[in-house]
Amino acid sequence: MYTAKHMKWWGWGGEEVRFNSSAHPGLWPYAKAVLGVEEDVDTPPVPIEAVQLREAIRLDGFLSELRLWMRADQICGSRHERLVHAYGKGFRDLFRMRRGIAEGAPDLVVYPENEHHVLMTIRVATHHDVAVIPFGGGSNIAGCLERTETRRMVVSLDMRRMRRVLAVDTESCTARIEAGVFGPDLEEQLQGYGLTLGHFPDSFLHSTLGGWIATRSAGMQSDKYGKIEDMVIALRMVTPAGVLATRIVPKSSNGIDVNHLCIGSEGTLGVITEATMRVHIQPELRRTHGYLFRDFEAGIEAMHECVRKECVPSMMRLNDPDKTALSLAFKPPSSRLTQAVSGVMKGFLRLKRFDLTRACLMLTTFEGSKADVSRKHSQVSAIYRRFGAVDLGPGSGKSFEATKYDFPHIRDFLLDRGISSDVSETSTVWSNLVPLYRATTTALRAAILDGESGVKPWVGCHISHTYHSGASLYLTFACRQQRGREMQQYLHAKRAVQQSFIDHGATVSHHHAVGTEHLPWLTDDISPVGVMALAAIKGGLDPGNVMNPGRLRPSTAPFEEWSRTGSDAMRPCLLRVR
Repeated sequence: MYTAKHMKWWGWGGEEVRFNSSAHPGLWPYAKAVLGVEEDVDTPPVPIEAVQLREAIRLDGFLSELRLWMRADQICGSRHERLVHAYGKGFRDLFRMRRGIAEGAPDLVVYPENEHHVLMTIRVATHHDVAVIPFGGGSNIAGCLERTETRRMVVSLDMRRMRRVLAVDTESCTARIEAGVFGPDLEEQLQGYGLTLGHFPDSFLHSTLGGWIATRSAGMQSDKYGKIEDMVIALRMVTPAGVLATRIVPKSSNGIDVNHLCIGSEGTLGVITEATMRVHIQPELRRTHGYLFRDFEAGIEAMHECVRKECVPSMMRLNDPDKTALSLAFKPPSSRLTQAVSGVMKGFLRLKRFDLTRACLMLTTFEGSKADVSRKHSQVSAIYRRFGAVDLGPGSGKSFEATKYDFPHIRDFLLDRGISSDVSETSTVWSNLVPLYRATTTALRAAILDGESGVKPWVGCHISHTYHSGASLYLTFACRQQRGREMQQYLHAKRAVQQSFIDHGATVSHHHAVGTEHLPWLTDDISPVGVMALAAIKGGLDPGNVMNPGRLRPSTAPFEEWSRTGSDAMRPCLLRVR
């Protein structure tokens, strides 16, 4: 039976999990070469005893009322509890925590076990003017979890004890599910009914259903199953104004879609307590193949043709040349036989006049019955061949399946060695995909080079979500840190990539939410009137600004505030130690 554990306070994954570089022997030599690392440095996180916490704000009246309906083990104010709930896992979050700066920590952590606990907590928080931040698995990388309030008491509402699949309608293929369930736990419970949700984000092991809904998440197999908003049929959300609930119906025409007021709300309106989700019969067979294209543009055209021909597999993940090189460097050690086969394949590709420095890896997953998988594989492979692709077979697919949730660990590994890395993702229409890719990767490389640092940039990109009218772009970037200027380097690069998205007609984020990281660009993305609409909804449901204050509301000086967030990690901390 699955048991959810907190991730380590300073990085990704469980406390007992460390990145095993010996399982990926090519990664560090590759990183050193592309980033110009001449000598190794050692920059580990500080010991937990050295982490500095602000003194907790405690309101006796609030605590007394909580204890009327909650047990002592549901109300936690220990140092460790506050630390693991201080931030998500964005670059700024980890940069501060690794240096012992935890000013974002809540004053108290509360573990509700049912909707009544949530309702009463929010009701009492409203009465005592206490801010509440919903917390799922803590995997968010957009700055959705950090406290923005310094004068009010702040409570982290950890939902992990609300983890049950409440009811399954196998005839309708729906399931009522509590929002605190983690990905593996949810799939384990649905497996008993022969069903799957089909939502597998990179954070699958460490994120919850409520978190996915609140941030409008996307999974690796969204080509088949859709994004999370496509899966929600009905939900329940506790707000300061009461419980918002929608009916379990497939479609309706009952005014503004209230479900979509909750989806993507980032905890600013209330706490999602349960959702009725569209589920699917588990596929009989799942198989992932690797394909190699001559260049990124050919791979994009092949993806678009699959969409046009309505022949889309459950996953198409196209890496550009740099991301392809990283994927190859990430491979586990090869046997002599595998090395020999690889040598033969490289020779074959040279005969086919492939320039391996421009070649791009496409990972493609087929699901269904054996006959369905065989048919779809034949159809998709035929389309890929028209655009010059070579089928590498299931070997690279097996390697991807075995390590697909390991990539977030790379960031901790690199931070230990003085390397900053981060991601930014967006979506745009097909006609704009290549121009946006070229403009943004160029701007990002220039920002890293010209940001008064002079260090070598590494920028990679992949596409993993396609639609009738367009697709996503997911960029990853890295560079050596300049000691004492690490945060400026990051801000310079992050601002360049996000501004390029806006300048070239894309969106601030396809699936990582807004948080604090993307907030300065929100007005340009949805218009001033759009921001006004969000504020009006917030004011109607949460007039006391109890729920996750500071989110989805750009300030009058958004970039100044954005640049200051986390800047105290570069100077001695003046907070009182507790």
